[in-house]
Amino acid sequence: MCYLLQSYIAYADPVDTSAVSMLSVPNAMKQLESDGYYDFRMIKIERKHNEIAVKARNRVGEAVELEMDLYTGIILHEKMHSTEIQ
Repeated sequence: MCYLLQSYIAYADPVDTSAVSMLSVPNAMKQLESDGYYDFRMIKIERKHNEIAVKARNRVGEAVELEMDLYTGIILHEKMHSTEIQ
């Protein structure tokens, strides 16, 4: 039994240890600005959820909260607010 376990461990698939870089806050802001967002009120990196949380305005001036993927920069969720961002 011990021999089987050792051979399984020896032939297990290797773990990909290549470093995947996270977006920096300035790069995330540049990407959001190119998508029409502006007036950034809060940008918070949430590593636990692999997201960047952002409060800003969209291209038509509405206050929004965004969840952006920390690695790809894809906007995962956008929530509009009828009231002013605080």
